Amino acid sequence: TTFEQGQLLDAMLTFNTSRRFNLSIGYKGFRSLGKYQWSQVKSGNFKSSANYVTKNGRYRLRAHWTSQEIEGEENGGISNKELQFESKDPDFKDRSRIDVFFTDAQNILIGKRYYLEHQYRLIKNETDSASSKSNYLGFGHTFTYESKNYKFQQDAENEFFGDALVSPISDRANLKTMYNEINAEFSNRTLGVLKASVNLYNYNYFFNSTITTDEGFIPNRLKGAEVAIGAKYKKQIGGFMLHGGIAYNISGELTGNIIDVAASYQINEKNKISASLHSSSRLPNFNFLLYQSDYENYNWYNTQSFEKERLSSLQFNLESQVWGNISAKYTTTDNYTYFASLANDEQADANLENAYIKPFQETNSVNYLKVKYFKEFKFGDWALSNTIMYQNVTQDNEVLNLPAFVTRNTLYFSKHVFKKAMFLQTGITFKYFSSYNMDAYNPLLAEFYTQNGEELGAFPLLDFFINAKVKTARIYLKAEHFNSSFTGNNFYAAPDYPYRDFVIRFGLVWNFFY
Repeated sequence: TTFEQGQLLDAMLTFNTSRRFNLSIGYKGFRSLGKYQWSQVKSGNFKSSANYVTKNGRYRLRAHWTSQEIEGEENGGISNKELQFESKDPDFKDRSRIDVFFTDAQNILIGKRYYLEHQYRLIKNETDSASSKSNYLGFGHTFTYESKNYKFQQDAENEFFGDALVSPISDRANLKTMYNEINAEFSNRTLGVLKASVNLYNYNYFFNSTITTDEGFIPNRLKGAEVAIGAKYKKQIGGFMLHGGIAYNISGELTGNIIDVAASYQINEKNKISASLHSSSRLPNFNFLLYQSDYENYNWYNTQSFEKERLSSLQFNLESQVWGNISAKYTTTDNYTYFASLANDEQADANLENAYIKPFQETNSVNYLKVKYFKEFKFGDWALSNTIMYQNVTQDNEVLNLPAFVTRNTLYFSKHVFKKAMFLQTGITFKYFSSYNMDAYNPLLAEFYTQNGEELGAFPLLDFFINAKVKTARIYLKAEHFNSSFTGNNFYAAPDYPYRDFVIRFGLVWNFFY
């Protein structure tokens, strides 16, 4: 299921030692050499989990531990796309011949997470099986510790990112967070479910040294603690289901307040409507607030100048087995934070946009409307699955760019064959999105930034697939983007980064039970 010289292995072992105790261990390894120069990606992901409940059902525990390492070679994209890619010159059908911006950079992300959630119920009605209607009083604790380490390395400085302070380049950002929550949950068949909590969030985001630039002193650390209290409520009244949640920050500057309210009504067995309201505020992500690099331009400190992002949204949903599922969501964001380039037209024409990347905040509101519709039509053994989405952004400045129209349609055939010994499914998927000013990718930050100089998109993607299941084994084959050779070389995942050519993916999934 990789491009070239690669493989993918995903394996998991689970152990049910009893009805009350479960363990799992899993590993996913991946390596793939891309079609273009210096584009190999590899990763390793380890995960383990445990679930336990006592015989009387009063104490419950869930825990997991994960570790991952993702390493990617970065080439900055193709440097002469008009001549070598879009022209369909047969000399460059072998994509490894296409020139890229550099072949000496890579980024690495290493992360670990430890999670524990447990609860003890003091009062419990054993006769009720539905937890939403049972009577109990429980006290719980949730603990999460997570560490992340991000590296960007380059053998020598490159004008692609501007002037360097030292060479070779070796950037490193570190983040350690710890979350503790103590909660009490009360459930009553008449009053509903009420959960109150208090939580402590510690964070430590740091670099190895301080820097003084022309713009001022840049520290090497953001460290603090956030204390918040919260409550959640759930109650079913006839066909109505009510949800509510609130979190109030009583100490700390990073996070803010959160309000969530939702209600749904089951009209009948085939139709359901729901509505939800969300409001939240918090400072932008850490790399918007503080960053340090061996490249001179990639050093900033914005905790004093950036305000908290404030987001409010209202959403309506209709789920119908007859008419399909439709959702409409309207979101308003104040102090929207984004990356953009300060390069002028001459610098942009010289492919130096990445040398002038900076984080910014939009002072005016950004309003976003999304309407999404899903419906599947069935005709005997055939089915047509359709997802259509419309998006509209109202803004004074073009800081959030999205395609106005997105569609995904799949026509497939499903049937048991060979005297029902095999379940076969095969079909074609069509994907399309309208053209827009697609966000560009920055390999140093491993982030996307807003650009308004190049409009991309409006190309079709066609995939052919076969899925076959025999007992506990499943075989799949997918011919992805098989129309790439006859619809023109105008397909991009980001500016200067072409979407993948036609590729065949094949895999086997087999579950063993003992």
